[in-house]
Amino acid sequence: MPKQRQEKVPGSIYKNGKRFWWSVRLPGETIRRQMPLVPEGGRFATKDRDAAEEVARTLYARAAASPDAPPSGRVATMADLVRAHLAHAHTYYVGPDGRPSGEAASLATALQCLLDRCPALPPDDFTPPMLKALQKALAEKVDAEGRAAYCRATVNKRVAVIKRMFRWAVGEGMVRPSVWHGLQAIAGLRKGRSGARETEPVGPVPEAWVRLTMKYMPPTLAAMTELQLLTGMRPGEVCMLRPRDLDVTGAIWLYRPPRHKTSIHGHSRVVPIGPRGQEILRPFLTRGLDAFCFGPDEAEAQRHAVARASRKTHVQPSQMNRRHPTRSRPPGDHYDTSGFCHAVRYAVEAANRALLRQAQVDGRKASAVQLVPAWHPHQLRHTAATLIRREMGLDAARALLGHKTLGMASHYAELDQALAIEAARRMG
Repeated sequence: MPKQRQEKVPGSIYKNGKRFWWSVRLPGETIRRQMPLVPEGGRFATKDRDAAEEVARTLYARAAASPDAPPSGRVATMADLVRAHLAHAHTYYVGPDGRPSGEAASLATALQCLLDRCPALPPDDFTPPMLKALQKALAEKVDAEGRAAYCRATVNKRVAVIKRMFRWAVGEGMVRPSVWHGLQAIAGLRKGRSGARETEPVGPVPEAWVRLTMKYMPPTLAAMTELQLLTGMRPGEVCMLRPRDLDVTGAIWLYRPPRHKTSIHGHSRVVPIGPRGQEILRPFLTRGLDAFCFGPDEAEAQRHAVARASRKTHVQPSQMNRRHPTRSRPPGDHYDTSGFCHAVRYAVEAANRALLRQAQVDGRKASAVQLVPAWHPHQLRHTAATLIRREMGLDAARALLGHKTLGMASHYAELDQALAIEAARRMG
């Protein structure tokens, strides 16, 4: 496949002796400077022109993504505009508690395509055909294995982020209004008419596969999975659970997450926890009120204990404890959504290895073994909704999972709470 065309690197790349250097004014700086183009992990500037350009693009993108000292008034380059918008995002996209959300990081990822393609272009010169060409390039981009890098929905989201940035820039006086109005003419890719890769919507994972996978999880991770399956919580709500956020005075415990997806819209979130969920949680409530219930350090210790107990050979004295006392990346005090997903993926892989080993012992072919399909914690919420709806109907599922529309929120408030508590009582 032909190599994708890249726009000219800002500044000028030149040879200093036999190695490449770069003369440039980085976004946020007022003077032009010269620097060696040293690849990641290298000690000296590179001798390869393509590698030098890649290093220069990376350095320019990092400088543009820095939120410090945003420019005011008109901006000179696309990199300056991206940098200004990200600086705004770091202060604007915060939760009710003042803590930043992950939106700024998502915007930085979406706007990276502009930094790769036209970092030195004046924003006033960005035309609708340029955006359409960028949209097409994203849809046709392939990864290292030759597969489509982005699906249609991702391409549409990134184009929408670019349009939103220009709308903000018009309001700040950084870009001419006609630029943003022109970009509105570029419609999103339509399903079945764009040639872009399509993805299946997130659906429930069969409970049988979840139960099988849980056998290969540390107890802490298995408790998180079981609790989410019973209550329909979002993965992030499970990860941030602390004793102080639980009301254990009634027969049905009530969990009020300090942060949740719809808190920015003024919605409250109360998760009822029934008897089965309470039994799962009790062993994790002996820690301090502000301590998180589920920590990766505890899960890692449990995993090491199981591995040590199942070891077949004698442990040498020098290998009794080889853990580094000052690890560069020690486990955090609680799981995050990404860590939760990674841990589930490792458990699925462990379950499939065990199924293949058992098939080999039984003399069966590996092709005849039904392996556990890849699944992630976000699907557990769909599974919980399916189980609750089957037992108690759609209203109970909507109530327990906290789904509501703005227009009907006040009307369904009491009904939601009653249905949610009854669902927790019956489902556990």
